[in-house]
Amino acid sequence: MQLTIAQIAAFSQALTIVPARDAQRVVQRVVWDTRALQPGTLFVALPGERADGNDFIREAFEKGAAAVVASRQVVEAERFAAERHKAALLYAPDGLLALQRLASAWRGQLDAQVVGITGSSGKTSTKALVSAVLERAFLTVSSLGNRNNEVGLPATVLSASLATEALVVEMAMRGRGQIADLCAIARPQTGIVTNVGPVHLELLGTKDNVARAKAELVEALPDGRGVAVLGGDDPYTPLIREVARTAERDLRVLLFGLGAHNDIRATAIEYDEAARPSFDLWLPDGDPRRVRLRLQGRHSVVNALAAAAAGTSLGVPASQLVSALEQVQPVPMRQVEHGLDDGTLLIDDTYNANPDSMRAALELLGRFPAGRLRVAVLGDMGELGEGEAALHEGVGAAVRQNGIDVLVCVGARARSYAQGARAAGMDGASVVVCDDIEGAAATLAPLRDEAPVILVKASRFMRLERLVTLLIEGRHDDGQPPEGRNDDGQDGQAPGGGGDAEAMWYAERDGQAPEGGQAIDDGQTPDDGQDEEEGAP
Repeated sequence: MQLTIAQIAAFSQALTIVPARDAQRVVQRVVWDTRALQPGTLFVALPGERADGNDFIREAFEKGAAAVVASRQVVEAERFAAERHKAALLYAPDGLLALQRLASAWRGQLDAQVVGITGSSGKTSTKALVSAVLERAFLTVSSLGNRNNEVGLPATVLSASLATEALVVEMAMRGRGQIADLCAIARPQTGIVTNVGPVHLELLGTKDNVARAKAELVEALPDGRGVAVLGGDDPYTPLIREVARTAERDLRVLLFGLGAHNDIRATAIEYDEAARPSFDLWLPDGDPRRVRLRLQGRHSVVNALAAAAAGTSLGVPASQLVSALEQVQPVPMRQVEHGLDDGTLLIDDTYNANPDSMRAALELLGRFPAGRLRVAVLGDMGELGEGEAALHEGVGAAVRQNGIDVLVCVGARARSYAQGARAAGMDGASVVVCDDIEGAAATLAPLRDEAPVILVKASRFMRLERLVTLLIEGRHDDGQPPEGRNDDGQDGQAPGGGGDAEAMWYAERDGQAPEGGQAIDDGQTPDDGQDEEEGAP
């Protein structure tokens, strides 16, 4: 952003408590994390679950903040700090609303094509692909990490400069109306819905309601000019089009997928020994181009098609589009491979999970050569509502269907994976239920003698990246008997206390730390209750 302190006060509708020495001083950066604060920055003090960013106002001035927006009544010491540093101290009763107002006003000054991305899974990976494609033709800014909620999206908008030509924003939701609120800030002209899956059923109840919530992105596109990029093979796309009235509003609709009816499609898909796909990409011009992805799995092909559709709609040349897709690397904690010293190939997909993304990850694992031991370590999925046991059992059945050799279950709900796998015909001796990550690490220790491929995946609240760290660091590889069991007994609580993603969402809302008022900007915020093959988050 490039706003004067006077504009910040006006656009955020904040009350000036202490005026700056120079109200025309231009501010180009906004933070809500004093650790990231640099001289000349705007600091917005946001309250968190267990701490309050307002407690760091004086520290912000000491670090050189040009202006601070407080979200509670200021005290004399804070006034004095502002006066001493000749900075502005502003007050808004709702700091988050002030941040959003500021972002909305800045968006109005941008002459950029804005691409919004939502979906039950695949958002963050698709965002990386879209950004790579658009960077070939435009000066592009995109969301950092998984900044995709009511705090992160405004921050992304404010990170753009007047020179930005394309802005790519990821949009998460947990209920109806949330994507609409984000769209009111970002005002996208192109909207991508990656897919509709069984996420947030605890709040939304049905997949129809999930589709209606995702449709808010398409509803927000400008009549006669907007472009909706939708999954042509997704059974909920007709509902999205109906809800958003795409025909009546004269929106351009581009369908992507594997079916022959799609505008952008893939054929002749092949996989290398690491399950990385190559395929013929068909664009509307009718000429196929061969694409070789560095990402893994069939779902990555579909995500690449969505990115190709967005690039095509914005005029990126086909040759540049293909080159960009081929350069994209995996997003952290989303199917990132680690080759360990003992020959084990570890696939870290611990960012998040839902039933669809679990199946996609298992399909990926099943594509590794059958002669190599394939192990799935699966933790609980959250926010699935009353049908969570059946949905977990369905994922367990998919373990068997994809030819996985060993299933290790971690968490309070994980026994349903085991039940589903056994019911589908998987040998009970190949199914282990563990109480915690220590038990999972011990279970995996003797298996590592066979240089296996190990997939680790769960919802964000399970924090199974801790298991990845244990395996990479080589701890617990002591040959001791596994602490898990392969009966149908109770599993105990999930690692880290077994809380749910909703609690994590509010405790770490897009980087707001649960303590110290500091942001957690490590790409680990829950982002739509999904894995990002997403999230994502």
